[in-house]
Amino acid sequence: MKYLRAQSSMEFFTLIGLAFLMTILFVAASANEMREFKDQKEFFLIKDLALKLQKEVTIAASVEDGYERSFTLPERLENNVDYFTIIRNNTITINSSKTVFSVRVPITFGKNFTKGDNTIEKRSGKVYINE
Repeated sequence: MKYLRAQSSMEFFTLIGLAFLMTILFVAASANEMREFKDQKEFFLIKDLALKLQKEVTIAASVEDGYERSFTLPERLENNVDYFTIIRNNTITINSSKTVFSVRVPITFGKNFTKGDNTIEKRSGKVYINE
C-alpha cells in the first residue's frame, strides 16, 4: 500500500513537471511570435509613411504651377517607432532601427521631409520640399 502512494505521488509530480515544461515552451513560442509581429508592424508603418510621401510628391509633380500643401509628420509612428527620411537620387528612403523602405519619386528640389511641419509646392515646373 505504501508503494502505491509513493508511485501515485511520483506520477503526479511527473505530470505537473510536464505541464510546467509545456507552459514554458508555449510562453517562449508566444514571445517569439510577438517579437515577429512587432517587427512586421514596424515594417508596415514605415512602408505606409513612404507610400504617403510618394503620393504627395507625385501629386505635386502632376499638377500645375502654384500648387502648395502643408502637412505634418509625427515625431514617432504609433508613439514608439522612431524613423528618419532621406531623399536621394529620386528615391525617398524611410529608416527605422529595424527596417528600411524606399520608393521612387519624381525629381524634387529643396530639403528632406522632416518630423513636424512640411511644405511641398510646385514652382516653375519643379517640385520643392520645405523650401
